[in-house]
Amino acid sequence: MKIERFILLLLTICCISCDYSKPFVIDGEKKYVLFSECGRMEIGGSSLFSRAVFITCTFSGNYLINTDSLKIKAFSNRDTICDICFTLNDEYFTGGNKIEIKNSDVLDLSFEVSTTRPLEDKKVLLLPSDFIMCGDKPIITDTITIALK
Repeated sequence: MKIERFILLLLTICCISCDYSKPFVIDGEKKYVLFSECGRMEIGGSSLFSRAVFITCTFSGNYLINTDSLKIKAFSNRDTICDICFTLNDEYFTGGNKIEIKNSDVLDLSFEVSTTRPLEDKKVLLLPSDFIMCGDKPIITDTITIALK
């Protein structure tokens, strides 16, 4: 019984030390800040277990999120984005394709990068779209490059 516990503890330590969360870099910065008439939006996040990616958007102002307008693409044609999930203020969002963001709301976007290569040299692109809107204007008007380092 003691040997089984020791082996389980050893395996747990090995798994934790080999694969951990790493903050990623967005257009050369750890946090990416966008300003608009509606307020401020800060984007940050990390990658976990060599595949999972977590993007956090913290808002100071009122915005409209169109979840069905998200345009996210893997940098390489050999990689694909799958299992996209949204949470708003730590609760899974399942209520249609529009989210009304109010001051201090936090929107989390999680997904997996399906690949055969190591995650360290990968990039994900957030393409211009109507995903995040301030009134009738899109917030993301240029491609945002996320380096999963």
